[in-house]
Amino acid sequence: MEIEKSLPMVSVVVPVKNEQDNIFACLENLTSQTYPGDRTEILLVDGMSTDKTRDVVKSFRNNGDKVAVIEIIDNPKGQRASAMNIGIGSAKGDVVIRIDARTKINSDYIEKCVETLVETGADNVGGMQVPQVKHNGSVARELTQRAIGMALSHPFGIGNAQFRLGRQSGYADTVYLGCFKKNIFSRVGLFDEDASVISEDSDMNYRIRKAGGSVYFNKDIVAFYFPRDNFIDLARLYFRYGGAKAGNFLKIKNFTAWRQLVPPVFLVSIVILGLASIFSLWAQAAFAFVLGTYLLTDLLVSAKLAVKEKQASLFYRLFTVFPILHFSWASGFFARLLQRPKAGRYWGY
Repeated sequence: MEIEKSLPMVSVVVPVKNEQDNIFACLENLTSQTYPGDRTEILLVDGMSTDKTRDVVKSFRNNGDKVAVIEIIDNPKGQRASAMNIGIGSAKGDVVIRIDARTKINSDYIEKCVETLVETGADNVGGMQVPQVKHNGSVARELTQRAIGMALSHPFGIGNAQFRLGRQSGYADTVYLGCFKKNIFSRVGLFDEDASVISEDSDMNYRIRKAGGSVYFNKDIVAFYFPRDNFIDLARLYFRYGGAKAGNFLKIKNFTAWRQLVPPVFLVSIVILGLASIFSLWAQAAFAFVLGTYLLTDLLVSAKLAVKEKQASLFYRLFTVFPILHFSWASGFFARLLQRPKAGRYWGY
């Protein structure tokens, strides 16, 4: 069934698990949308929360009953992929929008998503992932969070990922979250629940494009998120992200974008040249050149961003964040390749 020019029914799928501190604000965002409430349903797919997430949802007061449905659905597997599949299976809308419980969206988010879906004819659309600082009373943590958000919005940190850079709208390899024509899932299948760990968004968007569909990025669609506020959590997160991307690589035997190839190639080159430099002066020179070029770039980019923000204390944080992003991602990528867990078993480390 194709989306008509008249307003389609929208099903918002929200995977949740132990989100008692975030779900109320999420529901406030979703029930304050400019898109008509009688054309919207909210499906909270709960990975069997053990906190008070469900109690918060039940106590939520939908001001003016603007939204037709706020439903809680069980997700016994507790995975994001299974949550999306359960939500899609229960969705009554012609359009399925994914929202995460910790994501903050503007009041016109759904309206712009649907408009873009209709105007472009794409099968999935999405927008900018914009970092915000959570003010928690710790100046040091807030500065670290700010530096991480800046690094994740710079080409040196994340390559050409338009959903983080937001330079221009257009067709893309992947987008953040997603607003899908529901019928695309009957063509390409549901989200992959069997992979031990995988970047499910990238996998779905790859399958859409492989089937002849299209994915569109609109820089005017904005969703906000809170980056990690310390280096250890950031390293763990990007180690897992690298492992997830390795899961995609193992599945399709290819990279879906050139930026995914850079961190593993860089890490391999550093290791090989470092070992070879024990025996070869040429390798020593090459090792010094490669590592020196990287550190110089890190220094210049970090200094430029710190000067631009007029905040000297951001410099050393930025200088630290970039290597954490790159080396954690690459390490996770290779760790996942080496472990090769069986299908259906979740990758651990």
